[in-house]
Amino acid sequence: MNNCFRTKLTLTTRLTILVFVCCLFAWWQTAQAQSFNFNPVSYKLKNGLQVIVVEDPSLPVVTSVLAYGVGSVNDPEGKEGLAYLMQNLMFQGSENIGPLQHLNYIQNVGGELNAATTFDKTFFYETVPSNQLGLVLWLESDRMHFLQVSEATLAREKENLIRKENERYLQEPFSRYFFLIDQILYPDSRYGHPLTGSAQSLRSLTLDDVQKYYRRYYVPNNAVLCLCGDLKLARVRELVSRYFETIPSGEEPGPYPTPEFIPSLSARDQVMVDPLVSSPALQFGVRLENLKPEDLMVLGLMEQVLIQGPTSRLMTRLIKKERLAVFMSGGLEERGPFQSLKIFLLANNQIMAERAKKALAEELNRLKTEMVPDREFLKAKNNYKFNYLNQLTGNNLSRALALADLYLKEGRLPDINRELNRLEKLTPYSILALARRQLREEKYCFLTILPRY
Repeated sequence: MNNCFRTKLTLTTRLTILVFVCCLFAWWQTAQAQSFNFNPVSYKLKNGLQVIVVEDPSLPVVTSVLAYGVGSVNDPEGKEGLAYLMQNLMFQGSENIGPLQHLNYIQNVGGELNAATTFDKTFFYETVPSNQLGLVLWLESDRMHFLQVSEATLAREKENLIRKENERYLQEPFSRYFFLIDQILYPDSRYGHPLTGSAQSLRSLTLDDVQKYYRRYYVPNNAVLCLCGDLKLARVRELVSRYFETIPSGEEPGPYPTPEFIPSLSARDQVMVDPLVSSPALQFGVRLENLKPEDLMVLGLMEQVLIQGPTSRLMTRLIKKERLAVFMSGGLEERGPFQSLKIFLLANNQIMAERAKKALAEELNRLKTEMVPDREFLKAKNNYKFNYLNQLTGNNLSRALALADLYLKEGRLPDINRELNRLEKLTPYSILALARRQLREEKYCFLTILPRY
């Protein structure tokens, strides 16, 4: 009895300490946000380029993020993969820079760089010593204005992408089912196609397609330049004006295309056998629509309760307690006006995969029938707060990416105090109400992938 009591007391104490630490850390992060030198300044050039500057002299480095409002949603029908191909072509040379020399310039001064394409955005980012800011701005402005692509370069890059995707399918056979669940959730060619397109769509792309796409989307008035680090606003204004002011603007960016969801794969509960996979897996997805702006923060709390972290409900039940899965990942994904909740898990055998599917549905439905306990809700709020503040007060790169992403999406800078006040007003009922509205069983999509024994 005494040992049992001590065990229960220990578990209770641990939970109490965990919540206390989360609260303390969230408070510390809020204080950091208020005292940290986070005063973003934004201004716009005459050609429409939006510039955001955050001065932070704590380290002698500067990060540049140039984000364009273009992604896979802008791929023309039958030309899927064009946005992703363009990301790669942007490193293949411009008027004053040879193929792949962009990388050499940055690496030779001790910097780092990368790029990423999403559903509706493309990011190019570099971190360099602060005295090399002019170099970065010259490189980015040159390929914004003078990108050069030849027939030979285009043909080579298309085949490279096709080869890499084929290799990825062999090395990561489950990746093709991530694309399949997207086609089920978003049965519209612009919303549901793979970011990388297909071999057929890539090979159909012509030099004329590339040049028209480049002139349409890679223009100043469809871009945000965010600079964070050891810099001075006056010097930034001078350099940005020197390198970007003379670049002409292009067409005004249009709204998201309106999807026409025509289900091509009507079965929302499918079983597939694949000789390339080594263990059973379950892929789940549900599309969330007709969302209000205030719903997005509540979805973030729901994600914390359900998936994120080792003590989340699904991690605890599926992996720790019932051992129905050996691996699980998932989260929210935004596609324009829609969100989707996706979950992927690996199981030891088919029976465990079936039980995991049942348990997953039960946990989703539990969100609609039971109020999240106060302690669990508080933990979710503190984790959400920490992640939000860490984006904006963390390293230069996370800050610049978050600011550029938000400005492209909403046309504004973050208001930290306003967001935190909104968060404090939410209650466990907020999750219950949203779950009842969005988590409808007829919208659940399951793919069970089995190995061929």
